[in-house]
Amino acid sequence: MSFIKKVLCLLVIFLVFVNLIGRETIASDGEITLKEAIDIGFQRAKEWNVNATLTSVNSVDETMGGSRGGTGKRFKWFMIFIVPDTEDYVLIGISEKKITVFRPSKQTPGPTIPYDEIKLDSSDVLQLAKDKYGLKQGKGWATGYHFTLDNIDGRPILTVVGNDRDNRFTRISFNALNGDVVSAIHKLPYGGGLISKRMGTDNVTKKGMAITGVVAGNNNLVVWGDKKPTQFSTTKQPFIEWSQNNGETWTELQANNYVTHAWFDRNDQVYAAREKELWAGITSKSKGTKILSLDHMIENIDHSINNHIAVLSNGNIYYTTNQGKSWEQAIVPKPFLVVQISDNGDLVGLTEERKILQKTNDGWNEITMPNSNDIPEDIKVINNRLFITTQSGIWTRNLQEENWSKIQVDEIVVRLIKKGEKLFGITHRDEAIYSINTKDERKSEKVFDDRDFIVWDVDTMGDTLWIATIPNYSWEEMTIRQRR
Repeated sequence: MSFIKKVLCLLVIFLVFVNLIGRETIASDGEITLKEAIDIGFQRAKEWNVNATLTSVNSVDETMGGSRGGTGKRFKWFMIFIVPDTEDYVLIGISEKKITVFRPSKQTPGPTIPYDEIKLDSSDVLQLAKDKYGLKQGKGWATGYHFTLDNIDGRPILTVVGNDRDNRFTRISFNALNGDVVSAIHKLPYGGGLISKRMGTDNVTKKGMAITGVVAGNNNLVVWGDKKPTQFSTTKQPFIEWSQNNGETWTELQANNYVTHAWFDRNDQVYAAREKELWAGITSKSKGTKILSLDHMIENIDHSINNHIAVLSNGNIYYTTNQGKSWEQAIVPKPFLVVQISDNGDLVGLTEERKILQKTNDGWNEITMPNSNDIPEDIKVINNRLFITTQSGIWTRNLQEENWSKIQVDEIVVRLIKKGEKLFGITHRDEAIYSINTKDERKSEKVFDDRDFIVWDVDTMGDTLWIATIPNYSWEEMTIRQRR
């Protein structure tokens, strides 16, 4: 290669490198601290009204790269200025040092912040929070570090939000005048786990875990969920486990990702749905056989007693009547919340508009409710029978007939769970479980009622009721250490 060609190649590489650096610099330069954002906002607020006074500031989540608050700076900020002794206020939004939102309105004014007296900036309190509490960046929700400034009990309080050492949502607040810690709180889980209820005795195992599913086979039990859930994620340490001795010991099954749904067929073969895939024959030594792979997320899934399968994804239903050897596809006419498939292969869906549609050779026909005032909360199909829960009770009829029956329930059931031929109803706030007789219209039976647990799934095996629950979260104080 000639000298001139070498120089030209090096020049091209240099220009590309400089361009990449320049782009990253531009992205970083667009981030500003809380006080820098206030200065920009104040200038515009004073143009709006010379008496404008600050009352609150907060950073805004975004996906623009940069440090995500790691330097005490963010790309986006919102703040409110008021005119004292009036109802006038203005909301100002800033993105990359430019005002992108300017929205005057009226409301009861909040307390003002003595901005001129504030000594600390977002970068200062971030360093204090790291030093004192080992604060880490938030992940999944409220990504990175976030900052707020408010007047609380007559003091300007500057708060930094992130995660503690155990990745739990954390808020640490400082007096913006002197840096003293005002409060340090994090959200801790309580509850959660797998409950086995037998003859009036409750036993909780896998405590603190988010158990998002449980299913019983002929002699086996499978549970799945997250071993280390946070308030905003149950996919941190996903697992799926199998027990062959009524939950006394567990064996982990092979799964490359978190499981969203699982079931046994009549031969006790395990099927499991993941984000975009469906697998069959999962064991402790094998991840099984992939029988369906999609380009988009699986939004909802159902299987009949004879193991017909229907999968809802991106406006399409993929369904099989031969255990996944071949699949057919149907386009949904409206966005669906729920898809169901019968033993005959009939498809039924609940739309986002709370309409029930059944697929026929001519397309999709609406199933009219027996009471025009009833709005479906949830639907399930067992064998070839449709069950609909509403505010007035549970309605049922055969898919090929039009004669409705009503099942009496003492409370309003908002969610239905089916396991084979068994049907359960979950009440508001996931507190109580009803066992619903699917053979006739006899009164349903309450089988669980405990406000300390959030019920996610349920099944029975023999005389034992298995209940999958997830944790709830509450703010708890961390040890407060004042600055010396």
